[in-house]
Amino acid sequence: MSAQEPYRPQMQPPPQQGWQQPAYGQHPYPPQQMPPGYQYAVQWPMFAAPAPAMVDGFMLLQPRLKPIPSGPAIGSLVAGIGGTIAAVPGLISAAFNPWAGLTFFMLSALLGVGSIMLGSYARRQIGAAGGGVSGRGVALSGLILGIIATSMAGLTGLITLVAI
Repeated sequence: MSAQEPYRPQMQPPPQQGWQQPAYGQHPYPPQQMPPGYQYAVQWPMFAAPAPAMVDGFMLLQPRLKPIPSGPAIGSLVAGIGGTIAAVPGLISAAFNPWAGLTFFMLSALLGVGSIMLGSYARRQIGAAGGGVSGRGVALSGLILGIIATSMAGLTGLITLVAI
């Protein structure tokens, strides 16, 4: 193939007579009925389940489930973002209108403290769950944003006190 010719993919031959779509998880050809020249990339069976453990003569099955996301971690992140966003207009308006600054101070302080509390609770919950609950990074982000929102609220409160 030269550089000017467009790429044309190789076409697969049509299925043979009597061929049926394999069920999910099965190979179209069992190892005994492989067409000539056909080779498997992996050993048969392709997906072998591990043998279950025996406990007191009974088979013990342990399903592998995905960890669920932590609700308090998500709440901490949302409250931290809200507190940080509420603190910005409070900082801007505190010097010009102290009452508006006080309002934003209270809102951002409430959301910031709530974010800190939810973030620390979520980190304890995730640590105690032993892998059943996920969201450690989300909880840490909410905790950091809560600290930022609370410190910005404190700065807003100081500006408001000076302006009154």
